[in-house]
Amino acid sequence: MTADLYCQWLCCYWDEYSKEAHAGVAQTYLDDERFTAYYDKEQPGGAKFLRDAILIYTGMSE
Repeated sequence: MTADLYCQWLCCYWDEYSKEAHAGVAQTYLDDERFTAYYDKEQPGGAKFLRDAILIYTGMSE
């Protein structure tokens, strides 16, 4: 899944899109161990990879 497809998926559920909110959601994938476990289950490091991709996509990379 690309960051753009993920953005499109979010827009199906969000009334308004903002880069800041998108980046904030992405950060929770590392901050909340439940999300990290989900994204890392099949591919270790998947949560960090997704977070980093979204930060680059939104222009809010660290």
